[in-house]
Amino acid sequence: MIKLMRRAGVVLAAAAVAVGVAAVPASAHVVTTPNTADTKFFHTAFRVGHGCDGSPTTAVRVRIPEGLHLVDPDPVPGWTVEVTRAHGQGQGYGQVVEVAWVGGPLPDHDVQLFGLGFRIDRKAPEVLWFPTVQQCEVGETRWEQIPPSVAEWNTVPSPAPYVINAAW
Repeated sequence: MIKLMRRAGVVLAAAAVAVGVAAVPASAHVVTTPNTADTKFFHTAFRVGHGCDGSPTTAVRVRIPEGLHLVDPDPVPGWTVEVTRAHGQGQGYGQVVEVAWVGGPLPDHDVQLFGLGFRIDRKAPEVLWFPTVQQCEVGETRWEQIPPSVAEWNTVPSPAPYVINAAW
């Protein structure tokens, strides 16, 4: 019961943040959509709605949090998908630690969704943070800051995208 109440609190906090994010211009951050996983097999997308100070986006690199398995990035026309794995028993083995979409370019102020499917482990944290680096023709933006809570997401300058784990 306590776990259910705690999860409900996290989901309510996420809803409050979502309302706050809706008030921010859509191009202000890289965000996940949807951002609440209610099943252990889940699919989200990283929404990129701007470049780096006017420069077109050429890569989106997403770090994969602990507790996710069967990570499966969606292909995006004009982009190459790169998957980096932790050291394992050989080529192609090991936990996926990063997914990158490289190519484009995505012009400044154009929107692109970069989809990602995965399975959430029973021991995964309640908030799955996805530190993301957006590389551009000139410069990059690091969406890597993890706030103390989802409710404080809008209080940090470059917050990491997240998914609320309500699957378990």
